[in-house]
Amino acid sequence: MFRFVSKRPSVLISFLLGFFLLLNSGLFAQIGIQEKLALQYFQNKEYEKAAELYQKVYSQKPSPYFYNYYLDCLYNLNDYKKAKSFVHSVAKRHPDEIKYKVEEAFVLQQAGKIVKAGKVYDKIIKSSKKKRAQVLALANAFMVRGLNKYALKTYLRALNSVKNPPLYFELADLYSKMGDYNAMINAYLDMASADDAYIDAVKAKLQSIVTDPGENEVSEALKTELLKRTQKHPNQTLYAEFLYWYSVQKKDFSIALIQAKALDHQFGELGGRVFNLAGILLANKQYDLAVEAYQYVINLGKDYPYYSSSLVNILQARFLKITSSKHSDTKELLNLEKAYQKEISILGYGNNSAQMIMNLAHLQAFYLNNLEGAKELLEPLINSPGLSAKLQAEAKLELGDIKLFSGEKWGASLLYKQVEKAHKHEPIGYKAKYKAAKFFYYVGEMEWAKVQLKVLSGATSKLIANDAMKLYLLISENISEDSSYDALTIYARADLLDYQKKYGEANQTLDTILKVFPNNPIVDNVYFLKAEMAVKQKEYALADSLFNQCLLADPQASLADNALIERARINDQYLHNKAKAKELYKQLLMDYPGSLFTVEARKKYRNMEKQ
Repeated sequence: MFRFVSKRPSVLISFLLGFFLLLNSGLFAQIGIQEKLALQYFQNKEYEKAAELYQKVYSQKPSPYFYNYYLDCLYNLNDYKKAKSFVHSVAKRHPDEIKYKVEEAFVLQQAGKIVKAGKVYDKIIKSSKKKRAQVLALANAFMVRGLNKYALKTYLRALNSVKNPPLYFELADLYSKMGDYNAMINAYLDMASADDAYIDAVKAKLQSIVTDPGENEVSEALKTELLKRTQKHPNQTLYAEFLYWYSVQKKDFSIALIQAKALDHQFGELGGRVFNLAGILLANKQYDLAVEAYQYVINLGKDYPYYSSSLVNILQARFLKITSSKHSDTKELLNLEKAYQKEISILGYGNNSAQMIMNLAHLQAFYLNNLEGAKELLEPLINSPGLSAKLQAEAKLELGDIKLFSGEKWGASLLYKQVEKAHKHEPIGYKAKYKAAKFFYYVGEMEWAKVQLKVLSGATSKLIANDAMKLYLLISENISEDSSYDALTIYARADLLDYQKKYGEANQTLDTILKVFPNNPIVDNVYFLKAEMAVKQKEYALADSLFNQCLLADPQASLADNALIERARINDQYLHNKAKAKELYKQLLMDYPGSLFTVEARKKYRNMEKQ
């Protein structure tokens, strides 16, 4: 009996639950059908039918979505009486939501009572609380209806009352929507001025404007306002700091350096800011400015904290300037050699001086024709007790490069293999493996080189992987019809002669290919390499002609856009034929829209259009 009684209520409850679920599912299904039908009527501009359905749907499922659609129907029907009654009823059900007060006034505006509506808007603003949540809710209610003027009044009225955080960000966003960019900028800067804690957040907001090429006008307005505020408040660091930050973001590094020096002097920063900027300049390949920055720190004196580091880094900046340029000045080279020798004599051989020793050896071997002196620097460094394994490996690779340059090919190969074996799964090991693979390419062992290069195409170092893939493709794409590498082997020999700066022999070797294999697919590479050597020898007119022959040899080849951009640069920078350069930049944009050089070409072309 007990078991029978206890089960009946549970059965009854289950039945009732199932009944109500079924009833509700049918109700929801009906609402869904009405909603779809109402939307269809609305889209067909059958507003009476749509209004009738939306009124029913809203009564069963009151949401902002259906609220707005129902009102839009009434506005399109000019039924302002019903709209007023509807909004008033909703407002009564939500007395704490200020947006419905705005909605009631908006009905008046829709009915053509604009002045009356404006007075009501002002009254709502005046009577509203100056609390952040209330201010945001009221401003949003105005913005939803496109009443930005009143949203602005709402913010401005509460601006001095709302703290933690202030309303400047919301105000700036509103000014941006209204297209008042000067006011937007002022709002952001006022936010930073109100509390230092918001400086980074303001910079984050402004960065997209400063770095976006499409926002140049706004960016210039920011610069103008910063200059005004800096002059008006000369003793405040904030605006000077922003102006310095602005220059760095715009990559206007010469101005940034002037500002960094001024700030360093004004606020006694002991050279720290200028030293940090010098690192940014180095990373952006602004070597002359980096030298100037480090020299400023050095001139402060030995007792300053960044003196010793600047002595080392200025040599690195001078070294990178020389080695990244296609041309070098003998006097500059000799001065840098002396500077390195002086510092090395003070520091001796070890971890602290290793990079300087390698740089000096590189200069002596590749620029000052002092191969023996370079080897005499590196060999004792490699054997220095206490030298880190990584620096020893780097020194071995530098010595290997020098041996390859001097013609000691197998000695170079041995050093590459030693480093590769000792550092198999490290970046420097991949670098050594690439150099070893390239060595086999130089000596004509193409299949062995391909095997090594294919492995390297998946290396963790992006630079090594890209270089490996390029060389792999060069070998793969230039196999002859009889599966031999005859033309490529000759080309590789010329490539090595170019590396060794034996340009005459390299050109003679390349001429052999043009005579014996005139239809070989490597012909475009031949012209490209000959052109590159002509540039190194400052024979710019010849280089321009050779790059053009490269392009004509195969306009669809991977080197075509490279040849075209090189022609444009030569005519622009060396032959001073701006009209021709402009034509070439335009050709690259038109014929090779997917090229990696389109950004450079577009920028150059636009600048020339303005001149």
